Amino acid sequence: MKMLVATAVEEYREKLEQFFSEQNVSFYNELEVKGVDKTGKKQHRVGNWFSYNEHPYNLVTFFTIIDDEQADNIMESLSQCKVEMPNCKIRAYILNIEKSIQ
Repeated sequence: MKMLVATAVEEYREKLEQFFSEQNVSFYNELEVKGVDKTGKKQHRVGNWFSYNEHPYNLVTFFTIIDDEQADNIMESLSQCKVEMPNCKIRAYILNIEKSIQ
């Protein structure tokens, strides 16, 4: 089993939900969060992925427990999305689960 954590700007919520649906992920948790960059570094004229200046960005974070095959397939789909849409604002992480209580 793996834990998938995916974060995206609000505009990509449906795309993430589509990836889950394609892999028959029937249960996941979803959080709406605000991303803020307060590093004080000069921003590129179009901002950065996480936030523009100190103005918060609306983000959505999904996390779910899935089997290894689903994890591999979702990550492959996300990788392909990044190739097809270089400005795709989705980030995903797979974490191994060593122990669990259910």
